[in-house]
Amino acid sequence: MLRGRTAWPVRRTVSWLGGAGFGLVVTTGPVATAAAASLTVHTAVHLVLGMLVPLLLVLGAPVTLFLRAVPARVGRGYSRAARARPLQALAHPLTGLLLTSVPLAVLYWDGTMLPLLHHPVLGPLIHVHFVAAGTLFAYAVVGRDPHPRRASPTLRGAAVVASIAVHGIVSKHLYSTAGAQAARADVEQAAQLMYYGGDALHVLLLVAFCAGIYRRTGRHAGVPTGRARLGGSPGRVV
Repeated sequence: MLRGRTAWPVRRTVSWLGGAGFGLVVTTGPVATAAAASLTVHTAVHLVLGMLVPLLLVLGAPVTLFLRAVPARVGRGYSRAARARPLQALAHPLTGLLLTSVPLAVLYWDGTMLPLLHHPVLGPLIHVHFVAAGTLFAYAVVGRDPHPRRASPTLRGAAVVASIAVHGIVSKHLYSTAGAQAARADVEQAAQLMYYGGDALHVLLLVAFCAGIYRRTGRHAGVPTGRARLGGSPGRVV
């Protein structure tokens, strides 16, 4: 336990370690080697780094654990910093949507930018961007950690829907241009994986989003007040 608080939920630890583990698996060893030679494998790596890993890391609530572990003065300093306007803007759903969608469209739109994925310097930086941007988006939409000014459920849900649309449009356009590229079969498979794999991971994001909404509001909607539970009115003893 931390500072006399209740025990840290095991599911959060498992979630965070799972995100870190998946990130390590797809960026090292045979998967990383295969991704250098196959756009389909690279797309799988992109989906894991840009969507699955961020979701698992965010559901692990690492900032909450940090705030429970550090002295109170450090926690107050973090809270003051988190309320700064630049950081609030960075943690906004629309910012996360732009940071994830624009690079996705630029890199995968017609295949002309795909060589950047194998650049010795830019390639790893693109991976880092996938994780960072995806984590910002997941935090803004389904984050379990404290948020100084969380966007409304409507705006967050709209951001998720927009992200689904962007993935669908980019993957379909990439598929349509596959015939003009040398590795046509690989590009077509990559586009299909981006489309269907992106949908599957967006389903997980939507489940986490709906679960968060229910946890904050839904479970209390049907709970009657003490007076209603008694079934009486003021002054009446039942």
